Amino acid sequence: MSALNLSPALPSAFDSADARRTVSFIVLLTLEVSLARIVLTFALGDYGTPHLLSLLATPTVSLIALGALRSGRVRLAATILLWGMWTIVMTSALFTSGTRTIGLVAIPLLIILEGWLFKPRQAMIMAAMSVAGLLGISLSEINGWVYMAPPLPPLLRWVVLSTILAITAYITALSYRVYMGRFQEKQRLAATLALVTERSPIMLAAVDAEGNFIFANQNYARFHGRDAGALVGTPAADTVGTETMLQLRRLLVEGNGHGVHRFRRHDHQTGTERWVEICVQQATNLADGSYDGYYAILRDVTDEIRTADQIRHLAYHDVLTGLPNRALLTDRLRLAVVRAAREDSLVAVCYLDLDGFKLINDTWGHSTGDIVLSRLASRLAECVRATDTVARLGGDEFVVLIGDIHDRNEIPVTIDRLLKAIATPISVDNHAELRVSASIGVAICPVDGEDPDLLLRRADQAMLTAKQSGRNRITLFDTELEKRTQNLQQIVADVEHGLDRGEFQLYYQPKVNMRLGTVVGFEALLRWRHPTDGLRLPGSFLPHIEALPVANRLGQWVLTEAMAQMSQWAAQGMHLPVSVNISGDHLAEAGFTEKLADLFDRHPTIPPERLEIEILETTAMDDVENVARIMRTIATLGARFALDDFGTGYASLTYFRRLPAQTLKVDRSFVRDILDDPEDLAIVKGVTALASSFGRSVIAEGLETIEHGRPLLAIGCDFAQGYGIAHPMPAEAVLGWLARWQAPAIWHDEPPQALRAALALPA
Repeated sequence: MSALNLSPALPSAFDSADARRTVSFIVLLTLEVSLARIVLTFALGDYGTPHLLSLLATPTVSLIALGALRSGRVRLAATILLWGMWTIVMTSALFTSGTRTIGLVAIPLLIILEGWLFKPRQAMIMAAMSVAGLLGISLSEINGWVYMAPPLPPLLRWVVLSTILAITAYITALSYRVYMGRFQEKQRLAATLALVTERSPIMLAAVDAEGNFIFANQNYARFHGRDAGALVGTPAADTVGTETMLQLRRLLVEGNGHGVHRFRRHDHQTGTERWVEICVQQATNLADGSYDGYYAILRDVTDEIRTADQIRHLAYHDVLTGLPNRALLTDRLRLAVVRAAREDSLVAVCYLDLDGFKLINDTWGHSTGDIVLSRLASRLAECVRATDTVARLGGDEFVVLIGDIHDRNEIPVTIDRLLKAIATPISVDNHAELRVSASIGVAICPVDGEDPDLLLRRADQAMLTAKQSGRNRITLFDTELEKRTQNLQQIVADVEHGLDRGEFQLYYQPKVNMRLGTVVGFEALLRWRHPTDGLRLPGSFLPHIEALPVANRLGQWVLTEAMAQMSQWAAQGMHLPVSVNISGDHLAEAGFTEKLADLFDRHPTIPPERLEIEILETTAMDDVENVARIMRTIATLGARFALDDFGTGYASLTYFRRLPAQTLKVDRSFVRDILDDPEDLAIVKGVTALASSFGRSVIAEGLETIEHGRPLLAIGCDFAQGYGIAHPMPAEAVLGWLARWQAPAIWHDEPPQALRAALALPA
């Protein structure tokens, strides 16, 4: 029996609400049987004293138990009844020798009731006491203290009865254990169901065939502003509405007994409108073929629907500005084209690209750049009608779609309004005012096409032309423009292929000190050995790839090649500086400084100061502070700087003084005519004098003849380069040229009297 692992933690029948009814039934049954025995005894005339005492004790015990039961003491009533009956049976067994075995048959029944009403432990106790009592009776029979009960010997009868009682107790405990296991499983299932129905956010309800609630959990009731108990028995249509009930019935019919429906419902808890999803399932099919109602599970799907709406919004709108993206723009452009064909009107596709926006990001940071983009997006949206579309394609590119145009003259007016809105200064958080402009390309439907992708591409082509033409302007698409754009794309592709195939080469032009007659360095100049066009100069392709990624790639190749050539020359004993032209975009490219430092590390024999980086004056003046910051960072590596083509922009020497450049290169347009134009000579003289006062050196570019050197030397400009000295040459020709070159004697002759007079030099 120990294998049963009986635990006092198991509940008894008194833990159930049915305990009172069970004990009451047993008490009344015992009382009725007792009364029947009394009547039968008197009818048979069996008036023996022990028998009479037994007959009277049984109803007495039953009445006492009934009294305890009436007073609400159910457990006490059961204890009195069971142990009272046990005492009566065991006592009667001493005096009923002829029916002693039969009389003890009641003991197993009492053991079963004791185990089920209380616990198996109590049944074990009663069984053990019964076995002990029977052993006492058997020993009394053997000793002759009580009458021998035939036909079985006392000890044999004791063994048989004890076995029966032990089996009864074991079966009672086992059955109780199985029952309680199932009972506990039902309790767990009931607790789980209660948790699901009352503790989860799900709303549950059941409706009968008449349309009345037969169940509703608290979540369902609270959502509808009702009490769960009050809902039961009321028509469901009064709560959810007649229209919803009709819809649910249609779902059940069309969905073969089940369905899902979403609808908006007022939430009485929060006072807001919520989206609700209801899943309905037809109830059991009755024997007559009808259904007895349906079950409903309600779920608040408001957040789910809002999330889906947000996902759909993000799929068709720009995250930063909230404007339509390319997908939505293409869809709206397609509709606009169809409407224009139907109404015989025009559609203008305006492709905008901000000028100098990259500079804002590099100078002020991307967060400030995002503020600028957001405010510009709002301004653009305010400049057009509600039926028009402003979209952001990414970066600093926008498209404005203007439809329903019946007069082509309306287009410039609207676009001019866009330009003025963009040009208005933008205040940022640090109270600074930033200014930007835009290059705008325009394609018109149906003049320039009717396919949305074609219109966008042609507007983009027109925008590129506007940017290359000086920026901050409008360009309308034309067929020649498309040809130029296609040519540009072909040039870009050819340059990339040329880089991959190793078609580019560096030529070197010497720079000399005319006064001392020495070579002070070389400038690396790019050449393209085109497979069909032959040797191409930079002017035939560099302007076409300006500001494109391939231009930076080409510039990096020039740097790498120049440093490699300097290493070869150093191994051959030549240690002269080399200058390399770098575009402003390449200079400001992320990681440029790191790449340059890596280049210096790979050529440890070349001092970094031998590399001179030349940047255009116009590039430096676009944003003096930012360019100066980049130059100072690179200067920490040891590289030197020269300001190229000085005089072609709007720079002053005051700006030049703020840039950490050691050399100023006077543009060839001023040097070329110094022999004939006194004004050009005066400009070069003034630049030389002022640059000298700042401690910077000056190099005159475009020294076309040897004679040009005399006036330059006369005004103090000692350094020059140009065809008058040497044409650019391949790297393998440099050492030979150095060995042969000598400074012209004319540079050291006394200047002619006319030149001295023109320069106001002393005689």
